[in-house]
Amino acid sequence: MNKFIATTLTCWALSLSVNASAESEHYDTSTLPLLFHAGQQGYQALSPWYSFQYQNQRITLQTCAEDACKQTLQFPQLEQTAPFNSETYEPSYQGEAGNMKKLESYSQLQLGYLKENRLYASGNQRRLLLTLQLASGKAELPFVFNDNYDESLAKDKSSLTRSFSSCAKACNTTWQAFSVDKSGQYSPAIFVRDETGNWLIQSTRDAIRIELTTLIGQYQPPALRHHHNDTTQSSYSLNDDSLIVTRQADSVSRHILNQTQVVGLSDKHWLLLQNTDLTLTDNNSNIQAKRPIAQLELSRLLASYLDNDRLYLLGLSPRDAVIKPSQQTIMTQYPKLHEDALVATSLLELDLGLQVISATTVFIPDTEFADIRITRNAWGILVSSGEVSARSTTHTYESNQSASAMSGCPMIANGYGYGLLCWKALNNPTLTYTPNAASTMIPTTVVDNTTPNLMNQLENNQYGIIFKNGATPTDPGGVWTHPDNVATSKEDLGLAVAMYHYRWGSPVAANIVYPSGSPAHPVMFRKVEYQAANSSNLPHNVCNHFAASSGYPEYQAADACMTQPGFGLFSLEDLTFDRWQGGNYYPNQTVSGQDNSWFPWYTNFVGDPPVTETFEQASSAEMLARLQFNLAQFGKINQDTYVNGTRFSQDTVTGFYRCSHQ
Repeated sequence: MNKFIATTLTCWALSLSVNASAESEHYDTSTLPLLFHAGQQGYQALSPWYSFQYQNQRITLQTCAEDACKQTLQFPQLEQTAPFNSETYEPSYQGEAGNMKKLESYSQLQLGYLKENRLYASGNQRRLLLTLQLASGKAELPFVFNDNYDESLAKDKSSLTRSFSSCAKACNTTWQAFSVDKSGQYSPAIFVRDETGNWLIQSTRDAIRIELTTLIGQYQPPALRHHHNDTTQSSYSLNDDSLIVTRQADSVSRHILNQTQVVGLSDKHWLLLQNTDLTLTDNNSNIQAKRPIAQLELSRLLASYLDNDRLYLLGLSPRDAVIKPSQQTIMTQYPKLHEDALVATSLLELDLGLQVISATTVFIPDTEFADIRITRNAWGILVSSGEVSARSTTHTYESNQSASAMSGCPMIANGYGYGLLCWKALNNPTLTYTPNAASTMIPTTVVDNTTPNLMNQLENNQYGIIFKNGATPTDPGGVWTHPDNVATSKEDLGLAVAMYHYRWGSPVAANIVYPSGSPAHPVMFRKVEYQAANSSNLPHNVCNHFAASSGYPEYQAADACMTQPGFGLFSLEDLTFDRWQGGNYYPNQTVSGQDNSWFPWYTNFVGDPPVTETFEQASSAEMLARLQFNLAQFGKINQDTYVNGTRFSQDTVTGFYRCSHQ
């Protein structure tokens, strides 16, 4: 009978995974406006990524937890004005559960006037934006940093990177400036020094505003997120405080909870750890029930699930904690790879009064603690760190030239430059690829930071006629990728190759160690394959719009990248590349995505996307950063079933689990 129950539950769990195609939603809250309000010391704003303070015409920006890592910024000759405009009013709330106070907050902070031009601050959770709104004609924005940060100006003077060596960890910020015209088109502006040593940004003649901005940190998803119908709730950590953002259709509310950790979110309730109390509130932070957390005998909370009539908590508990086994069937799922790291945890079931109904010991590997999730099903409770799938769907991303077409490219002893340039010629029938003696300039060594510039020079026929349109030498256009376009793992490179192929159909050149133990050599990737439980979870469907419109990259990525309920994981199957070695062309070399030995730690990659506007490349990088959280391995998952608190069966099924488990 036990075997029959276990088999039935296994089939049920697998069928749910296979048949329930993941629902995709655009409900990113990280791009909602940053809110400013009056504080004890001037005006302030707080995000999970940074804190902002404005007092005595001085901006203080802290982007790391260390107090020493603060940038200060001033605008000379600034005429003060009223700080807020009623048109940008967006109230928020701050305090403790049961004692929240309304904050008079605004999405813009007026800093003052430079002559007749208005200067104001705005932004989102990761971006600070300083805008000079121009009344008429050409203008300039002078400013100065008053701190001990080191500064590095880009060669084209379009960006300024600032760092502080005294910070315990890297805390760099890169500032950029733009002129924006009436049509909304952005033109990079340059940083120059005036005669006093201050920085100066000059607008173009047709500009209506100057924007000085910095994007802070790499994207991280919310600590917790709950989505139901048209309502999304997201929680973020603010040092010892927490922020809950609720978005319902076009309405947004923000609650800053002091000295509080958010434990769970649901349609009707929030579960909070406030000081030493576990507190259940409604969605407006009105207290429904509370009790000391110590009474639950949990030394560490790992996961939670809130239903309309029950709460479930998973945590670590002392050996002598009270055990009151659940009458419900409980199933745990975790990678077989880590079955040797099992740790006893306690799964508590509570009512809405926070009274314990049951306390069941279940075993989970400690490697899975960060990814554990609890869900309530018709058959019982699922505690899982993976995504079980009896079968999967695959998708191949490939460049738009076959190996047979590429084989017509001229031979070379080693390298990749012929392949990339030949690919470009083959994609434009009006061009002819005519290598000559000057073709010795075509890159044959590892991909490095000289490669993009050299490829551009070759296209422009500076080293002999490489491309012709009929009889006329020509540059076929396009801009080879930035030298900082790098991948530090096979997962990063696999995603980059897939997105290049999907968006531009372009092959990608990269350094690999192949075979294992040999020096790094450049090859040209033409194909990469991914698999997922269903097509909704494949990379190009998670971020489904790589022809991003004009605007800052995090806004483009938020619009293009859909958030998957549950995990929505995908895994790298294999990559296919061509290589030129010893004067021979070796197409369709394939290395399994499961093989970790063939990549160096640091890998540049080069392709030829048609860069058409300022933020296009940056938005691609932002999308890739968001996709990282869906990266997984496909393999065996242990599925343990508990009945009346006793583990009586263990099956092994297939599915996906996060790459951090390697």
